[in-house]
Amino acid sequence: MRICFIGDSYVTGTGDETCQGWVGRLCATERQAGHDITPYNLGVRGQTGRDIALRWHAETRPRLEGRHDGGIVLSFGVNDCTSTTHGQPRIPHDESIATTRQILQQARQTWPVLMIGPPPVGRPCPDDRTRALSHAMAELCARLSVPFLPVWEPLLAHPAWCAEIARGDGAHPAGGGYTALARIIHDWPAWREWMEPLP
Repeated sequence: MRICFIGDSYVTGTGDETCQGWVGRLCATERQAGHDITPYNLGVRGQTGRDIALRWHAETRPRLEGRHDGGIVLSFGVNDCTSTTHGQPRIPHDESIATTRQILQQARQTWPVLMIGPPPVGRPCPDDRTRALSHAMAELCARLSVPFLPVWEPLLAHPAWCAEIARGDGAHPAGGGYTALARIIHDWPAWREWMEPLP
C-alpha cells in the first residue's frame, strides 16, 4: 500500500533527533509487523492549509495514480492558528475549515483518506485556536464520512510532548513526543483497518 502523508512540520518530523518523526516511526513499526507499505512524507515546514490546498494533488497524483492500494493521510492546522505580527491567526478559522473541506471533498473522490488533527504546543496561544480548529475539523470529517483522529487532548496530557517542545524550539517535540504520537495513530481503529482489513 502506498500512502501519502501530507501536512506541515509535524508530518515532516521537525525537531526529531533521528529525523523519523511520527510518520517514520509508525511506518517502521508496520513494516516490522509484516505490512507492505510505501510511505511518502509530503510534509512542508511552515505551511498552512491554504498552502497545502495548492500542492496536495500535484504531489499525490504521480505517487498514487492508477493504483488500487493507495491512501492519503492529512494533518495540518497549527500554522493556520499561529499569530501574525498583528496578533491575528495566519488563516481565519472559517477559511481553514473551508479549505479543509475543499481538500477532503476532492481527495476522497479518488483515494481513501484519513485525517489527523493538529497538536498542541503547550501555550494558550495558539493552543486555544488549535483546539477550536480541531473540534471543527472533527465535525466536518464526520459530515463527510472521513475518519478523524483528535490528538490535541492526548498529546497535551502526555508527559513528553509539551516538555520536549519547551526544551526545544518552542514548537516541535523531539523523538519522545513523536513516538507518543506514532503510538496514538498506530492504535487508531481507522488506521488499523488500513493495515489489517477485514477479509
